Amino acid sequence: MADRLRALRDALAAHPGEPVPFDRLVAEVWQDDPPRHPRAALRTLVQRLRATERVITEPSGYRLVPRPPAPGQLPADLPDFVGRKEEIARLQLLDGPVRAITGLPGVGKTVLAVREAHRLREQFPDGQLYADLRGYSTGPSMTVEQALARFVKALGGGPDDDYRELLRHRRVLVVLDNATEDVIAPLLPNTPGCAALITSRADLPMFAQVRLGVLTELEARELLSGMRVEGDTSELVELCGRLPLALRIAGANLAGRHLPDYVAELREQRLAALEIEEDDTAVQATFDLSYRKLSERARRTFDFLGAVPGPDFPRGLVGDAIDELVVANLVQPGGTGRYQLHDLLRLYAHSRMRREDQRTVFDWYLTRADGAEAALNAGLTRLLPPVPEPVPFASEQEAQAWFEIERPNLVALAQAQPDAALVAGLRAHLSLTGHFADLRMIARAALAVETGQRAAAMRVCLGYLDYRFGDHQSAIAHCERAIAEFRAAGRQAEESVALNMLAGAYHSLGELDLAHRHLSAAIELYVANDLTASLTGGLNNLGLLELELGNLDAAENTIRRAIGLSRANGYYHQLTNQLGNLGMTLTARRKFTEAEATFHESLELAGQHGLRAVELAVLVEYSELLLALGRKDEAADHALHAIELAGQDNLYIEVDAGLVLAGVHGSIAEYDEVHRRAADAGFRIIEVLALAGKAALLRENGHTGPADRLCHQAIERAEAAGLRYRADLVRAQLKS
Repeated sequence: MADRLRALRDALAAHPGEPVPFDRLVAEVWQDDPPRHPRAALRTLVQRLRATERVITEPSGYRLVPRPPAPGQLPADLPDFVGRKEEIARLQLLDGPVRAITGLPGVGKTVLAVREAHRLREQFPDGQLYADLRGYSTGPSMTVEQALARFVKALGGGPDDDYRELLRHRRVLVVLDNATEDVIAPLLPNTPGCAALITSRADLPMFAQVRLGVLTELEARELLSGMRVEGDTSELVELCGRLPLALRIAGANLAGRHLPDYVAELREQRLAALEIEEDDTAVQATFDLSYRKLSERARRTFDFLGAVPGPDFPRGLVGDAIDELVVANLVQPGGTGRYQLHDLLRLYAHSRMRREDQRTVFDWYLTRADGAEAALNAGLTRLLPPVPEPVPFASEQEAQAWFEIERPNLVALAQAQPDAALVAGLRAHLSLTGHFADLRMIARAALAVETGQRAAAMRVCLGYLDYRFGDHQSAIAHCERAIAEFRAAGRQAEESVALNMLAGAYHSLGELDLAHRHLSAAIELYVANDLTASLTGGLNNLGLLELELGNLDAAENTIRRAIGLSRANGYYHQLTNQLGNLGMTLTARRKFTEAEATFHESLELAGQHGLRAVELAVLVEYSELLLALGRKDEAADHALHAIELAGQDNLYIEVDAGLVLAGVHGSIAEYDEVHRRAADAGFRIIEVLALAGKAALLRENGHTGPADRLCHQAIERAEAAGLRYRADLVRAQLKS
């Protein structure tokens, strides 16, 4: 069986991402000795392969989904690493999937962890994840939510994927750098085959750990020798307390200087304080001495770096004076024109910065974020006016690349200095790339300090996020307050955005009259203000409303109009969603062949552009078509795939896909569970369909009376919500 399983995988892997015909797979696996029932035997073998691989059922065969590239996030290993032989040996002897390196700041925890992680790379072929959690930073620490979102993205997942589910059947090493105890547990892989390596200033007795001390005298001298410090360095080593960070700074200061003179200067600055436990004080004298040796321009640049809240920064933010800081070993180059400060040096710089430095850093990022947002051409209505003198970007690709690189700094800045304009500038990028956790966090922070229209803009952001994750009442409250604020100020474009989101929340709840009223108001404002991109979204939503109201001709025509506008203007993300909704409408009109082709186009676009939310909805809609066509295996595959992608953060998709699976399995118990969950969450359409599905199953089994009662109950629920199309479907079922 193992040989046949390997042969099946090889046959599928020979055509990655493409369906391989059933008959060809049978011939490849069994060759001259096919089983008596080849399709059934092949299906059984595929089910076994799905324990380790993702295999999709297509009309013509099976398709193997290639594994995403293994993430390689480890920082570069230091070429002049010295010593630590005893600590490395102890670290390698530690037992358990989680190991920790602890000790005072500047002692070399990160350097040792990176060295050990590089040694272990071959044992973890599915990738290495790394996060600097900035647990002891002056700026905002990385939250668990942010770290999980970035790990999931690196593993090839989307915002709705579960971190540990993505790690299943993989061997991945996770390095958590500069961690505090409160953030560690949710980030551990806790998955067989994976391991974690943690660094922290705090003692972590709950894990197998190595407590890192200062270097031995021999190792300290070797470090200084590698930095070309000549002469008797014994007193220098003593004054630096054998702390690696202090030794590196002293070695940099000695470039071109006389060693005895420098040691005498160190005595006067009491660097013997490096030996005390208060580590912040322990390196202060060394920092002061290095700082005084800089030119005035370099000093001012170093002070300015204290205002940077994120983990690194670009050369363009500070200019050429960075070169002197690199030579002095106060700043480390990080590759691709970026630089970083050790956390203690960042604290030191932060204590020296001026108030105007924070404003300068903020304005530098704000003007570029606003210019990059304009270049994205995302088709989203701006929630706030452009900032004065935004920095232009040459293309959408350039803007997207800048956002990707600077996102950690931008998000950290928006946390440290909450501001609605900065959030508005980040809204399109964070929404399109699925960084919803970051967007929600910074919008909430800005809402806490903003008033008037700026607060209303943040409410629109939060309304979208709450609606997306099923918190309808919160979404409605945010949108209603935003509408009132924008309407009072005469800001029709911004008001229209909030109206459309409010309509979406009511539509999901089955309150179609309210949804139609708010959507019609939004469309009027779109037309009056020439908001073409928003109009395409509004028409798409109107088409869905027409469908639920039973106006199938109007639904199809309205969505096709939206698609035409999106194609003409290049609004690919709106187009992807609209194609999925057209497929659903064509299914309702029994135009099955065209519906299937439309679903395929939508899923292809969603995959190309990383539109995970749209992909989830279309997978479920397509599975409903496949079930209607009697292709139950394919329907189940698509519904299960949607549930896998959704994780635990998208209740609507989970329940909607469960409805399809109840139909596939012909299970009354599953229909009852879907109905219960839909009723609890207020998903009216799914609630009606669950009742109708159970009724059809009862009728097939000869229980006509109970089936009729369920149909009447479904019709009553549908009509109460204005769901005429659903009510008519159940009436037709009742008459059949």
